[in-house]
Amino acid sequence: MTAVSTGKVHKKKLNVVKLLSLLMGLTVTVTLLFQLHALYTKYRSYRQKEALVNEQLEEQKEKQQDLKDYEKYTKTKEYTESQARSKLGLLYDNETIFKEK
Repeated sequence: MTAVSTGKVHKKKLNVVKLLSLLMGLTVTVTLLFQLHALYTKYRSYRQKEALVNEQLEEQKEKQQDLKDYEKYTKTKEYTESQARSKLGLLYDNETIFKEK
């Protein structure tokens, strides 16, 4: 009887080991799924931030181009004349200003 009872004990131990292995595998799987979800959430957050930063970058590039255009304009004769007329009140020699009373 000891041989038969040892086989039953061995089968029970084997079943317990299988059950513990299954539980450990499930625990690892569930843990990995939670970690995967957390990483995916971070990934989405970073993608949103990336989109926002790219949008801001485009706006800054547009502003930079506007400033370059304005710089070119300020180096023109027309700009210089308009500033001299409006801020300094300068005129050409052959011009006359008439003021209303």
